[in-house]
Amino acid sequence: MPDDQNEKKVKLEKCSKPELIWVIRRMCQYALSERELRLALNDLKYKRESDRTEKANALLTEQRVATEQYIDLLRRYEGKAIKDIPPKTLERADAALSRARAADRAWRKLMG
Repeated sequence: MPDDQNEKKVKLEKCSKPELIWVIRRMCQYALSERELRLALNDLKYKRESDRTEKANALLTEQRVATEQYIDLLRRYEGKAIKDIPPKTLERADAALSRARAADRAWRKLMG
């Protein structure tokens, strides 16, 4: 009987891309058909799109929250001269606006 402590198991997470392709091709030789491989690739395509959508929604939420913070910070100073706004408030508003713009840029890049 093999000693389980000395036996090293290969994990998919540790495989290189060429090794993973080799494993997939070997599995096709054993039991998987090309149809099953196509189904798995379609599932992967769906997962990628789902992950992308999830990340895009998180970026939209981040942008919305930062924009709302910007508006809330400056709302009480509406109609007043910029010199009447405390510098700390302007700095916080600028930081919120920068976060909103960064999230928007990331969303645009992600969505193409």
